[in-house]
Amino acid sequence: MREIEHTLFKRFSIPIHCEEKNGALFLYGRVKSWDQVVKIGRFATRFGYRGVVNKIECEAVQVSGPKAPLVRDAVLHGRRVDVLIIGAGVIGCAIARELSRWKLDILVVDKEADVAMHQSSHNAGMMHPPIAPHPKSKKAHYNRKGLDMIETLSRELDFPYERNGMAILFPSGWYIFSLPFVKVREIQNQVRGTEFLSASKFLRIEPNVKKNFAWAYVVWEAGVVDPFQMTLAFAENAVQNGVKFSFNTIVEGFVVEDDRVEAVVTNKGTIFPKLVVNAAGVWADRIAALAGDEFFTIHPRKGEMAIIDKKKSNLSHLTLSKVSFKQLGSVTKGGGLIPTVHGNLLLGPTAVEIPEREDYSTTQEGLDELFKKHAGLVEGLSKRDVINYFAGTRAATYEEDFIVEPSQKIKNLIHAAGIQSPGLTSSPAIASDVAVMCVEKLRKEKKIVPNEKFCPVRKKEADFKKLSLEEKQKIIEKNPSYGIVICRCETVTKGEVLQAISGTVPATTLDGIKWRTRCGMGRCQGGFCTPFLIELLRDTGIDPLTMTKKGPGSELFVARTRLGGDRYV
Repeated sequence: MREIEHTLFKRFSIPIHCEEKNGALFLYGRVKSWDQVVKIGRFATRFGYRGVVNKIECEAVQVSGPKAPLVRDAVLHGRRVDVLIIGAGVIGCAIARELSRWKLDILVVDKEADVAMHQSSHNAGMMHPPIAPHPKSKKAHYNRKGLDMIETLSRELDFPYERNGMAILFPSGWYIFSLPFVKVREIQNQVRGTEFLSASKFLRIEPNVKKNFAWAYVVWEAGVVDPFQMTLAFAENAVQNGVKFSFNTIVEGFVVEDDRVEAVVTNKGTIFPKLVVNAAGVWADRIAALAGDEFFTIHPRKGEMAIIDKKKSNLSHLTLSKVSFKQLGSVTKGGGLIPTVHGNLLLGPTAVEIPEREDYSTTQEGLDELFKKHAGLVEGLSKRDVINYFAGTRAATYEEDFIVEPSQKIKNLIHAAGIQSPGLTSSPAIASDVAVMCVEKLRKEKKIVPNEKFCPVRKKEADFKKLSLEEKQKIIEKNPSYGIVICRCETVTKGEVLQAISGTVPATTLDGIKWRTRCGMGRCQGGFCTPFLIELLRDTGIDPLTMTKKGPGSELFVARTRLGGDRYV
């Protein structure tokens, strides 16, 4: 350890104490900036340990813990389950759906009020081709395998998916020297459907692209999905096949005996699982630590994105980005101009190392960077075309790779952690492998039989605005609520909102309704439809004083007015 400490001091001029535990390198010390924390953690990966646990403190930052739900009751106390999945993001929901193929008692818990409240909805929705991951990495393996599964899954689970292709623009002829590297990477990572096109040929495909590039590298197998709808599809199909979900449920501790989880303590009581799956996203390292299996650290990397009005949807049909020498050796793909399945364009994301894992703030600097880097790819795009912007945080480990494996220390714990981009693309493949790991472990304790009632198909309600006039009329005749438009921008009807509120995994918040129906996603961003949504929620029996935007802590009202009745502030 002294040799490592000496190397770190020589490199950073900061005294760092090191020790080895669980096969990982633990770092201790105190520095002045968060950037130093991240740089030291990243540098430490070269010493060859299983993982890096970075406990270096930053003088300028007081890092917060997870935002916990306000509720505390005992509704889960004493509950015994075969599998407890921690995290209802796309990874946790995909694992739940895959495990429901067997006759098992499965419970998914999440500290938020809905599925996909963090990384799984705060992303660009790209189905990445496996060109970026390092060969032989888990990222490369699961990226390839997952992309091959998406088209079938989109048909089975009825979530929107388009294989629109992506193009990387090369600004000058000098970049032709990177061609051998690109071709080798294609072979190593099994990238399919690629073309190198001159600028003139590419402009026939995308005529709105600015003519300041020499040639384009096109990967036709790239695509886009609605990331929330994809996660919801996994969750709803899991519920249809017997899986239970408990929201507003945070894991507070573990009871571990003889290197085995005997109980999991939550704000809703103590659960007794035979097996635990850690799919806790940006908090996966905290879950591992609580269980006594700390061997990696999540350092959040924030990405800001801007949503462009649908009137500009014609500017690009392919996902576009421009390569630069600055990206060589980078841990991020650099973002771009990304079409969505709903007709908007997205700019981004950026990539900034931050200390707070749930920091979704947006900045003027971030928006300026997005426009400087990506808006100039096409003609006719300005900041006036932005209708909203948002941010997400990636669950990056210092090794910059996925952790998909049974715990080496805790006998009944499996990790699906460090899942950042291309995690959305990789999710079904990760779920498939984790399900196999789970069944192998459970077979040592009980007989595992297939779920004879398992159905891989989940059908969502038809998108009303895309139906023909005859089809719409038939639906309205059966249910007049479909004839009342609540959201003018996205043409969402009262019937669709009521369906979301009473769905298999019901919407209980304004954001939950928005993500399921797109009510509030248009140009006015909810300015017209929000009062109507509040009325609909109240009509279903929800007290306005308990209504939230995205769960406890985001209440819409604080009290009734002095006038009484149905007036709130």
